[in-house]
Amino acid sequence: MKTRARGILIVLAAVWVWGGCGQQEARDGKKIPASSETGPEVVATVDGVSISADDLDAAAKGQLQKLRLQVYQAKKRALDGLVEEKLIAKAAKEKGMTEKAYLAENVDAKVTPPTDEEVKAFYDRQKGRIKASFDQMKGRIADYLTEMKKRNQRRKLVASLRKNADVKIRLEPPRTEVSLDGAAYTDGDKDAKIVLVEFSDYECPFSKRAQATVDRIRDEYKGKIYYVFFDYPLPFHQHSKEAHIAARCAGEQGKYPEYGDKLFENQKAHGAEDLKRYARDLHLDMKAFNACLDAGKAAAAVQQSADKGARLGVAGTPAFFIDGIMVSGAQPYESFKEILDAELAR
Repeated sequence: MKTRARGILIVLAAVWVWGGCGQQEARDGKKIPASSETGPEVVATVDGVSISADDLDAAAKGQLQKLRLQVYQAKKRALDGLVEEKLIAKAAKEKGMTEKAYLAENVDAKVTPPTDEEVKAFYDRQKGRIKASFDQMKGRIADYLTEMKKRNQRRKLVASLRKNADVKIRLEPPRTEVSLDGAAYTDGDKDAKIVLVEFSDYECPFSKRAQATVDRIRDEYKGKIYYVFFDYPLPFHQHSKEAHIAARCAGEQGKYPEYGDKLFENQKAHGAEDLKRYARDLHLDMKAFNACLDAGKAAAAVQQSADKGARLGVAGTPAFFIDGIMVSGAQPYESFKEILDAELAR
């Protein structure tokens, strides 16, 4: 049974990956002057031209940021597992039971097998991705749904035990200092306890997907977060930079978020006439908007925003910083909530 459940878990994990739009950082080919004895460490030379340790760190910043985050996440998962083991062991001991018996009573016994209707409904939702007949898959699906129910029940149990225990987590996530200068849009109280920074691309489908989560966060944590949006148009998206420029032009008339919504809703229509049509739909002063757009008035600000993201280690969109803690990709709401709640509790 466990083998079957693992099999379908692997299939589904391959399907439901939260991702983002990425890019490979370009190299400008500039020559780097040789360093002096008191200057930065030289890690390589090319025909007498030095490459310093600082240059190397800057070039690898995005990858190093991701690695630091991955190391933290691996440690956090392991720490959560250790905390869970301690809580279950303590609860079982208080009941005079073995851990196995305690889990059997409080997890396994509370899970009912999936009904035939549940199994069939799951298959119908996924049959476009599962290349096998229902009869071939129904046993594996039933095992998978049972395993998911057990996991959910165990999470509820651990959450209850944790709520009634004195658990203090001292493992600190890596943080990056983010200057808020040059933001395209901000919302909320500047003195709010949490600053949520987003770098997004209006033509990135993952950025669009993330907006539902961002809206939910801004609604549920209203008054507790200061939201800051930065442009990060990716070079391989044909009209992305122009779309970001247009959004800033709309922002000059107080319509940045409304215009941004239209850009996300119409990701495949960002030509010049499309951008002007969205402005008309929002009843903007078209003379002022067209002058701003046609002159590329906000182009420098958009580029500066993208450059800022690159310096911070952003290599794809969407990318978020919650009080400097990086969250990369269109992650589920729960990933944000865990960090937000921990920050509020600090």
